[in-house]
Amino acid sequence: MPTNAIRDRWAAGEAAVDCWVSGSSVLSVEAVGRLGYDSVVIDMQHTMAEYRDVVTAVIALAATPTVPVVRVPGNDPILVGRVLDAGARGVMCPMVNTREQAERFVAACRYPPEGSRSYGPYRAADGARYFTEANADIVTFAQIETLEALANLDEIAAVPGLDVLFVGPTDLSISGGGRPSMSYTDPLVDERHRAIVDAAHRAGKRAGMLALGPGDPEIGRGWGMDFLSVAMEQRLVATGAAAALKHGRSVAGPALAQA
Repeated sequence: MPTNAIRDRWAAGEAAVDCWVSGSSVLSVEAVGRLGYDSVVIDMQHTMAEYRDVVTAVIALAATPTVPVVRVPGNDPILVGRVLDAGARGVMCPMVNTREQAERFVAACRYPPEGSRSYGPYRAADGARYFTEANADIVTFAQIETLEALANLDEIAAVPGLDVLFVGPTDLSISGGGRPSMSYTDPLVDERHRAIVDAAHRAGKRAGMLALGPGDPEIGRGWGMDFLSVAMEQRLVATGAAAALKHGRSVAGPALAQA
């Protein structure tokens, strides 16, 4: 199989740059994949994406250099195996709060003896090499989204086969009694993100985050983040549509005076 662009970036000492999509439009997924992002996260947790949507999105990305990553709705080994069999080369699992949960997730992503994934890559297989290369290729993301997960950072990060601690900032804020927020200049948010990066790096792992606002990528790199999700399909569409509407309204304003 071709090299994994995420791992290529890390090998070069760089952070990977990523965009999230809903998977609902195969044309949008393909268009994003052609732009040069290292990866695209197809989100099954908080969008309407079903398994068939994931499969078509993964196929759309196959002709591009962009790596398909799927955020599954939960820590379900059956679904993890299915998205990998469809060709996902990374899986993100939400709400990983303990070492045991991290172990369950990683086991579903790796073939024995490193895990317990069942063999049947009906679409993912690229000849006989897939079985021997998949364990080292697939990138595993555990989302850190609660105070419980923060308390267990070192134990979670120590799980063999886990690649990335990825911050879920809004749920982390809620877990601490706050409102959904991605206010990265807040001192407490800063402290928590730094703690996640430090735990990941102590264990020889990577850290990732959403960096959707102006200045967020710079903040993330300053913290030492290795994976930056800098865009989301829905936001890109809304922002572009709003800009076009603003311009259109300015042009279509009051009728010009007749000579």
